[in-house]
Amino acid sequence: MKRIGVIGAMHQECEYYREQLSDTRHEQYLDIKITHGRHAGHDVCLLESGIGKVNATLATEWLARSFQPELIINTGSAGAIKGGARIGDFVFASQVCHHDVDVSPIGFAYGELPRLPVFYQVRKKWLNLLNEVANELNDVHHLGVIATGESFIYQQHQVELIRQRFPAVIACEMEAAAVAQVCHMHDIDFLILRNLSDVAGEDAQLNFMEYIEQAGRKSTELVLTLLAAISSD
Repeated sequence: MKRIGVIGAMHQECEYYREQLSDTRHEQYLDIKITHGRHAGHDVCLLESGIGKVNATLATEWLARSFQPELIINTGSAGAIKGGARIGDFVFASQVCHHDVDVSPIGFAYGELPRLPVFYQVRKKWLNLLNEVANELNDVHHLGVIATGESFIYQQHQVELIRQRFPAVIACEMEAAAVAQVCHMHDIDFLILRNLSDVAGEDAQLNFMEYIEQAGRKSTELVLTLLAAISSD
């Protein structure tokens, strides 16, 4: 049995997951909805954080201090940047970065903050297990860099700028690097897995509204299967 934290930004990314937990109880921290429950023998704490890095930071810090999980999973939706990736595919982060951090004029790499790395690495043991689960489910998935920023990416020039700065990027969203940074500072393992609700720069805002519920449900199903696999492992 493990203590596992799960963070999703939006109601559509959390509601189905909330329904699948047993022995639930609820509380609230600021505007963050918190659900305690159990699944596959694990103690699970699900946080509906709200959109953006500040909300994700608050949620992750609350988990680190109040729940003390062994693993934090950040899940939900993302916009594809990798060529050939389609709505409904999964993206798994091997690394996460901030695509909107720039203190390069004073000697740092683009995306780097003082005393912190440009890229936050996901532990291979969790990635290997996640890949095994996705392969068993025949889910199409892509592995690479997921880039985080405080903007919804819907214009092609935004996509090209992110690609130019981070050539290995496969998707973008608005919370993952904040989750990873807090986990890094607390030495907590993390996983970032997202289902694609849109392709960044290609009618992204319209597709996002149409497919966000599908992305949330598919992400939840994968997380639930992963938790069962962690029990078996």
